[in-house]
Amino acid sequence: MSSPLPADRVLQQFFREHRRMGKRDRAFVAEAVFGVLRWWRRLRHAAGERAEDRKLLVLLYLELFGDGDSALDLPVAPGERSALEDAVLRFREPALPHDPVAGIGIVHSLPDWLVAAWLETLPQEVVEARCKALKEPAPLAVRANPLKADRDAVQRRLLEEGFPSRPAFYSPLGLVLEGKGFVYGTGSFREGWFEVQDEGSQLIGFLAEAKPGQVVVDGCAGGGGKTLHLAAMMEDRGELYAFDVSGSRLRQLAARARRAGVRSVRVQVLPRGEWAGGSRSALDELRGRADVVLVDAPCSGTGVLRRNPEAAWKLTGERIGQLVREQQAILEAYAPLVRPGGRLVYATCSLLPQENEAVVERFLECHPEFALQSAVAVLERQGISVPGQYDLFLRLDPAVHGTDGFFGAVLIRKSD
Repeated sequence: MSSPLPADRVLQQFFREHRRMGKRDRAFVAEAVFGVLRWWRRLRHAAGERAEDRKLLVLLYLELFGDGDSALDLPVAPGERSALEDAVLRFREPALPHDPVAGIGIVHSLPDWLVAAWLETLPQEVVEARCKALKEPAPLAVRANPLKADRDAVQRRLLEEGFPSRPAFYSPLGLVLEGKGFVYGTGSFREGWFEVQDEGSQLIGFLAEAKPGQVVVDGCAGGGGKTLHLAAMMEDRGELYAFDVSGSRLRQLAARARRAGVRSVRVQVLPRGEWAGGSRSALDELRGRADVVLVDAPCSGTGVLRRNPEAAWKLTGERIGQLVREQQAILEAYAPLVRPGGRLVYATCSLLPQENEAVVERFLECHPEFALQSAVAVLERQGISVPGQYDLFLRLDPAVHGTDGFFGAVLIRKSD
């Protein structure tokens, strides 16, 4: 928890330093690390005065969630064995404070500030369902690449390769695999038939409703999952620009585009600080030309805590404030690119209103030339129906939809 690096990066470094570890041992270590992070607060609560004993926390997790042998069968010292037995009982029947915020936070191993933020706007039972869902393992979903094969063909081939799946509930390109597995080693992946992408992330791509021949901008492209989806919607015809401040992530996008058979994408690294008033030359060339601009903004990641459980413990109120300012600055930088009648899509993988509705509402106050369009209507035009939507925004909740948590807004620039 003390490392500034994400847990997966720390594990990669560890495995590079221990190359003799077998595949099974690596899987065991990775599961233990992410499991302890997922249940960090409740494990520490159960450990009591030994909350700083990380060995005990690992043993406690293995005893409670391990697949197979009991941690109590491991060669541990008598004192550790007694402490472990006591901690197991306290985990299963925790003594909780009367404060509902702290109680929910302990039971579901989430920080008080996050639980409190949700309780400000949602009923307690809804918050508890969300917290419970964020502790569940995230499903492995893929998006078929129609430039290579349709979804049915991808499903058949994955089955032949040992990966049974079902069609996704909402995304017409999505498949959800039954169980886990290393799909990156399949021939269908190497040939670009699909990309690994959560179903919620796929729905954000559909909000762009990109078409062949258009000028489309992915403003925070990262590794390019949504960029490649846009390219497929455009049938790889038109001008597709992928911008990001991370050169290493954009290099991944270039490799993924080659595998997917995408040739239309133009990749460009932006200088860091671009949103704070730096050079605009890269974006000025597209001013007033873009049919679609997608801004999948950097955010808290509270919607993807199933996949990145340690993120909850690295966020602070100050960090959320920094992110909100960055989100607003990014929208300000990209809005001029949208042509009259064109579309600006704002999205996050956050479940916090201050990063979502509040950012859009402030943007609209400052930019009356834009109007909010119904995200639900945009999806319904494409045959996609998502339950639980009650206004113009798209809100995806792990507890309701089984996807990662996403927010999406569609803003149309009024014609002159």
